Amino acid sequence: MTALYAVCKSTWFEAYRPHGYTAERLYGETIEPGVGVFRTVCRIAVYPNSRTACRRAKGTEAGWHSARLLVSDGEGMAKIKVRTINREELPGIAILRDAVAADLAAYPASRGILDLEMDIDPELRHLFSHDPDGFFTVYEGGETLGFAAAHVRPRQCILSELWVLPQHQGRGAGKALLSRILAFGERSGAREFLAIVPTEPGIQALMLGHGFEPMTTAYQFSLPVSSATRLASGLKGLLSGKDATTDLLNRRGQADIDRIDRVTRNITREADHLFWLKERQLRAALVQQGSRIAAYAYGGVEQVGPVAGSTQDAALAALGWALDLAVDAGATGDIELRVPAPFGPAVEALLDTDASLHATLLLYGKGISLSFDRSLFGTLCLP
Repeated sequence: MTALYAVCKSTWFEAYRPHGYTAERLYGETIEPGVGVFRTVCRIAVYPNSRTACRRAKGTEAGWHSARLLVSDGEGMAKIKVRTINREELPGIAILRDAVAADLAAYPASRGILDLEMDIDPELRHLFSHDPDGFFTVYEGGETLGFAAAHVRPRQCILSELWVLPQHQGRGAGKALLSRILAFGERSGAREFLAIVPTEPGIQALMLGHGFEPMTTAYQFSLPVSSATRLASGLKGLLSGKDATTDLLNRRGQADIDRIDRVTRNITREADHLFWLKERQLRAALVQQGSRIAAYAYGGVEQVGPVAGSTQDAALAALGWALDLAVDAGATGDIELRVPAPFGPAVEALLDTDASLHATLLLYGKGISLSFDRSLFGTLCLP
């Protein structure tokens, strides 16, 4: 059965509602028959269509997204199935992700409801353009239960996303998605698998049940801009470096970055570096140690990292450059950084500079052996 209504960030909105449908299986709210104003507490899966079924309410504070909510009446339940995702579904899965992640400290607060005319989430768009066969949705009958995405860089498959709506957790949807992700990675030539996940017991059990082993902890810190400025000044002085944004945009220095990525992550990822420079418009710096380029760093208004170095000293100096680039670009709120626990000098430097520990994450691996002692991650979707 299908109920059509608008998902709106404001508290009250108007929507068309077919007679008799309910959403009690979602978050306990009943959709009463007829047309009128009602208060929403639901967070749901949405699809990028059905625009004509909804209209924007007067006085709303945020954009709206028309949605098709598929609500089962409990009869004739079909078997859980997994299929690949079409590009047209990316706005919907972005909203699903933001809704499910809203209560997890490690993930940013909702970036707002996407309008149909708004651009697709840039990271999802980038990952889909390079690994479209790594995007999956799990469904039962006509109802979406969740989705997952992964990307493969030479020999390594990284789990980018795995979300199951709360009311469907514990029914095998996560297992079905992760199994397809592993099969996708193997078909793509991956021999190593990496996942950075929250500390919730359900996802831990899912990882362990599919042969993943815990590798280390990662800390998500928040750092005020004023503290970031002071820390950047001290760390940059450890080794010489320079803003290399223009050079890298002109493909000068990519060989050094590839070498550092192989040392720290056992991968190369030129497409991701171009994405950070061109699409995300981050600035980049290179740090020199002796006669060689030993580290790189990215920083911008909305993102600090990734940072990686062939030595810990070089990576620590690069962290200073990343912070400096973010501040210089105009970052105003608290700056977020994701630091693996083995990179002890960076953890200590942040704790000594008024950084607050915002969340803890766990790294899981399968067939992989990395120390993570001289790098910082970018985003969780594209670390």
